[in-house]
Amino acid sequence: MAELCIGMAWSFGLCFFLTPPARIWASRWGLLDRPDGRRKLHGRSIPVAGGPVLLLSVSAALLAVFLSRGTLLVPATTTAARLFGLVLAAVVICAVGMLDDLGRLRGRHKILGQLAAITAIIASGVRIDSIRFLHVHFDLGMFAVPFTAFFLLGTINSLNLLDGMDGLLTSMAFFLCLVFGLLALFAGKELTAYAAFATAASLLAFLHYNFPPATIFLGDSGSMLIGLIIGVLAIDCSLERPARMALAVPIALLSLPILDTAAAIVRRKLTGRSIYNTDRSHLHHCLLRHLGDPRLVLFVTSICCLILGTGVLIGQILHHEWVIIFTSLGVIATLIATRLFGYAELLLIVQHGRALLVSLLRIPDAGQPRYIEMRLHGHLEWRDLWLRILEWEDALNLCRLRLDVNAPALGEGYHACWDRCPEVSEEEDLWHAQIPLTLKGRLIGKLEISGQRNGESSGEKIAILAKIVQNFEDNVSLLANGAATPRSALHVSDVSNLQTSDREGSEFQRARA
Repeated sequence: MAELCIGMAWSFGLCFFLTPPARIWASRWGLLDRPDGRRKLHGRSIPVAGGPVLLLSVSAALLAVFLSRGTLLVPATTTAARLFGLVLAAVVICAVGMLDDLGRLRGRHKILGQLAAITAIIASGVRIDSIRFLHVHFDLGMFAVPFTAFFLLGTINSLNLLDGMDGLLTSMAFFLCLVFGLLALFAGKELTAYAAFATAASLLAFLHYNFPPATIFLGDSGSMLIGLIIGVLAIDCSLERPARMALAVPIALLSLPILDTAAAIVRRKLTGRSIYNTDRSHLHHCLLRHLGDPRLVLFVTSICCLILGTGVLIGQILHHEWVIIFTSLGVIATLIATRLFGYAELLLIVQHGRALLVSLLRIPDAGQPRYIEMRLHGHLEWRDLWLRILEWEDALNLCRLRLDVNAPALGEGYHACWDRCPEVSEEEDLWHAQIPLTLKGRLIGKLEISGQRNGESSGEKIAILAKIVQNFEDNVSLLANGAATPRSALHVSDVSNLQTSDREGSEFQRARA
């Protein structure tokens, strides 16, 4: 306990006193998180130097523990190899994060850097050869290394996604490290306990500067480093015997990051967006919209972490995994039932599942369209604008219409899809259009349209679409500026006027020629 206290004191003190000069250093070297008016809405540029500070603090604390024992060598050779691998991986992941914070890395380069750090971890002896869940054992065999890499990669990126609000990831990681430290103490894993409590102490000190309103951010260097450390702690604390992992513990403790990542994947795939697309529908965004105060969001997430940690500790003491599982499911169900987070994604799954079931039970005919509509977040009357566009289904011979709104700066998200089987079978008989939607020069979504040609001119359809989109964007601008209702829509009855005008223009051009 004396060594543990020494390590925590060193870690807390170093992080507390290194953070202010790190802010100055980060500002001079351009390590700043600048607002962009879309995703990053903070009022000024904030230094991002959490990674180097945490790395130095935790490393120096572990060194102080070994010095207090009178030796720099860890007794067990296997433990020494794991420690060396963890330090090397931490340096690599921190360097990759700093390059990403400077804006010098693409997404694929970032993943390659993460895999390099994970390779160092696995090479040092950290590996999952078998897993156990509810008394069912699975030997991974040749999939042991890929599964270990997948677990660590998922931990790194899921925690990285949560780093979107002042103090959120720092506070959550603090509670996670405390629980992992207690689990390591119960299991007699001293070095793991030292690393967990030293990391928790550093995070507590960093939270003093990262608490809303934050004066320094973790950045990718800090969030990915935290994800790597927690991933290794989760593996080490969950190993019942060499290389056999009990999955219930890490899954329960990482319930919030897992839920946030899963919801993002579901939301983006079912709305037709890229998996790498950004939005403001993550856990912290939703909680902030409902609760209003960032400090209240930290309080709620901290309570969730305390409940999860308590459930895991009780389950481990009683040797009863169902306690752990029910605690995790209870927290997730509460967030969804109270509509704080996950409710919109659940409705998306239900709507798409219902549409799929109907299509499997009976083949829809051309006159029986499928319809999906969902407000993801926000308050603007998108449904009214969507129905106005849908009025043109007959005039334009539409067979598919999809509206996807993703406007982080407005806090708005909306998805609607309408499908009807075309009466033609050849792709050449269909026309397609994908139109970006803008507001004050900023992209807020897209409109995807498919229809039947029926021997009509594509130019006439494009002219009509241009009018529809212009009317839509004008009404969005009015609603965004506080108008109670949008102005009158472009009606289907105007089609003949538009077509007549286009024909007269064409005849005039031919006459001049």
